[in-house]
Amino acid sequence: MSSPSSNAADIGILAQNQPNSDDSSSASEEPEFTSRFDVYQSIEYDIDHCGNCCYADIADGSTTSPALPSIVGLRIIGVGNVPLPISDHHGNEIKKRAILKEDTGEVYEIEACKIKMDNPQWNDSIKKLVETVAFKLGVNPSLLTAELDGLLCMEKGGCIERSCGDEDVMGSLIIQLPSKFSGGELTIYNSGEEDDQDEEDSFKFTLGAGEEAAYSCHFACHFSDCEYEMAKLRSGSRVLLRYSLHYKQVGAKEMPTAGVVYESRTLFEESLYGLPPSDRMVLIPLETEYDGLDLVNTGIKALSRAHRKKAEALKAAGADWELLIVNAKLEHSCGYDEHYGMASVIEIFDENGNRLTEEMSWLTKTIDFSSIEHDDGMLLAFDHDDECVSNWGACKSRSGLIPPNKHTSRRSCYRMIQSLRRS
Repeated sequence: MSSPSSNAADIGILAQNQPNSDDSSSASEEPEFTSRFDVYQSIEYDIDHCGNCCYADIADGSTTSPALPSIVGLRIIGVGNVPLPISDHHGNEIKKRAILKEDTGEVYEIEACKIKMDNPQWNDSIKKLVETVAFKLGVNPSLLTAELDGLLCMEKGGCIERSCGDEDVMGSLIIQLPSKFSGGELTIYNSGEEDDQDEEDSFKFTLGAGEEAAYSCHFACHFSDCEYEMAKLRSGSRVLLRYSLHYKQVGAKEMPTAGVVYESRTLFEESLYGLPPSDRMVLIPLETEYDGLDLVNTGIKALSRAHRKKAEALKAAGADWELLIVNAKLEHSCGYDEHYGMASVIEIFDENGNRLTEEMSWLTKTIDFSSIEHDDGMLLAFDHDDECVSNWGACKSRSGLIPPNKHTSRRSCYRMIQSLRRS
């Protein structure tokens, strides 16, 4: 990783992004520049429902998504225990008791009331997964629940034609149980994009087609106003659990949709990508020091819900920005005619919990306190009462001296975690 330019050295934690020199549109369009202060304002007030229209990942614990048990204990009434990946024998037994979905080729459906998961860890794992789904879609995790709708068994030649989700629920969660197949690519279309887009925005997910899918669960989620389809399976078979995502509406607030998420994310994107190139590092203080071992073990999942909401908003709005988490300490002294700051970076982690402290050692030199007189979102500033304040968060300890006929001299110590993004 190369060091950032010294032009960005007056801020704390970082989101750094380099503009794409091959982007011909940047030459023809006059950019509307923003400031770091706009970014801080956006993350404070504009990130409700700032997320993605859809998301998919492997669920084996190797990513920031939680692990689902690879031995799920699937049992179907009339069939009995079903080992996974599914065998030809159990596939035939399921087809005898399932409903063949119309216009899908070889896709069979079993009702939810006939399905049981015997693994006692399954329900708890689903709750953790739903929390991750909420963060990825940009909604409140405490208001989101999942209800099993049924099981789909797809065999060679089976497909799902383009269709919409259930308008009565917020969205859908599809969990692919360990399966061995090829083909069957999932495509989700973002209906939240503006109608004047030249090309329809779509996202394609293989869900581990090939050997990977045989050993772990995969999942995909999307809002109900997004259309989706699955291509034909070229070989093998796959087993899917389909869940409805229910969102508890509080007061008069509207149900989150892909359109709502797109509008919210766009506001944040504009503040991020409007930054001049030399300013594309931003500090998002969290005012908490997280245990390094927790970050190593769980990465971004170690953050509190409020803090992870900010981190996920950054990831959704800045697709080509990199998220880093930094434990750091700041000691700052200010008086009538002088100011002095000394910062020390303790540990740096990426979102997966990998420790990058040595690799990112240049970060300790990027914090410059010479812009203390500015109040437009720099690291340090004065408030309206000429009190020294900071984007680092609340002061943890403070000592001051006010001699007769002298101006205030104050020494402040700040300790926090930072979210660092760098491209």
